[in-house]
Amino acid sequence: MSEVALAQSDPRIIEASALKREKVRAWLKSAGLDGVIISRRDNFAWVTSGGDNRVINCSDVGVGHIVITHDRHYLVSYYMDSDRLIEDQVPGQGYEQVTLYWHEGDERLRAHQLAGSKVGADTIVPDTVFVGEQIMDLQWPLDDLEVVRSRWLGQTVGEILERVFREVQPGMTEREIQHLLHAQIIQCNMDYEVPIVGTDERIFKHRHVLATEKPLERYLLLGPVVRRWGLFTLVSRSAYFGEPPDEVKKAFHCVATIEGRIVAMLREGLPFAEILRHQKAWYDELGFPGGWNYHFQGGPTGYVLVDVARSLTNKVVQAPQTYSWFTTARGAKVEELTLLGKDGRAEIASLGANWPTYEVQTDTGPIQVPGMLIR
Repeated sequence: MSEVALAQSDPRIIEASALKREKVRAWLKSAGLDGVIISRRDNFAWVTSGGDNRVINCSDVGVGHIVITHDRHYLVSYYMDSDRLIEDQVPGQGYEQVTLYWHEGDERLRAHQLAGSKVGADTIVPDTVFVGEQIMDLQWPLDDLEVVRSRWLGQTVGEILERVFREVQPGMTEREIQHLLHAQIIQCNMDYEVPIVGTDERIFKHRHVLATEKPLERYLLLGPVVRRWGLFTLVSRSAYFGEPPDEVKKAFHCVATIEGRIVAMLREGLPFAEILRHQKAWYDELGFPGGWNYHFQGGPTGYVLVDVARSLTNKVVQAPQTYSWFTTARGAKVEELTLLGKDGRAEIASLGANWPTYEVQTDTGPIQVPGMLIR
């Protein structure tokens, strides 16, 4: 854990953050901009290597705003957050502290004055160019620390799901199960961002099934999305109490097979559009024609939850990078954190040794993906 839970003042964090600022400056030069304003929580976490500019959990925009120009960098915020952000979130990173009182207007307008004449911003700011997608693209591929952290996150979420699935019992309500899962996530100092919890017939009715007071009978699906250090991890697992019926087996076979085939084909330079082309064909082949229409099909993850639109572009797979594939059919879902390493090897980082596996035949040989837990 010491390798991943570094203090923000650690020299490795300071060095990684400096490299990211230079990456931003190289982009500023190519884009013809004087500076950029970074306000979103995900982008703030990236450029500071794990810093957090939030106060309000339910907002994508934080309370501190980074300005990076060709030769300077600032942190602009209101008085009530200014010292804390500098001391706790970016110590040693060399930000010039700019503090406003709450009645002096939007901090981003002051940030604009510092950024220059031709300015980009990752939120809508008057007289700036919106550069949200460009900032997101700068975040890939992952650096070495982010790879280590992502692997730890995948392993930890997998272990949490193993414990929860073995603890739940028929008769527990979906909300009770959600609270049990949430408690485990909090204990690992992670944020519970998406609470997918569903049981029985509701798994067949809804792709995004959220907890109700319905009690568990036989079939349970959990699909938490968690975040720590700004990095997201998405994992979906299921369990059946007793022998699953044929319709569950068919749906699970479809999604597990597609998941395994995607992992097997991942390689640097592969167009995301090519992956989508295969996904479309596989749903038809496995008995769920047109199944790709009913949910996002996935893409790279990291400081952005998942860039789901990448399969509709000409962009390509990068390494090292984490990926999440929303592999769903009516009645089943499989989703794991996949890490494509520098060596070209794809691993399911969230698959632990104690979870049952499902063997998928692929063009490059058999691959083991997480199976359904039978209790």
